[in-house]
Amino acid sequence: MELKECIKAILDKFKPGDYFDSHTIINELIANKDYHLAYLQAYSENCTVAQYHGIIAKMIGSFDCIQDTLLSTKSHTIYGDITNNELWQKK
Repeated sequence: MELKECIKAILDKFKPGDYFDSHTIINELIANKDYHLAYLQAYSENCTVAQYHGIIAKMIGSFDCIQDTLLSTKSHTIYGDITNNELWQKK
């Protein structure tokens, strides 16, 4: 499965109206054995982890089933740091 397909599969688990952020998707990609390999294989040594996660955020926003709320939330990164993050909503 390719990374974009994994992201779509995760998004399909959400109900319309659900709010989430990119870290929710990234954490699921890392933690779920069905998606973990695609997450690792799509990573390029030519970018930082933060840049890679930015690419994933852009992928999330590209799906028709996602609405940008123009809001942000605070959530944990994979390193446990709390940062601002764009808040998405499933259409």
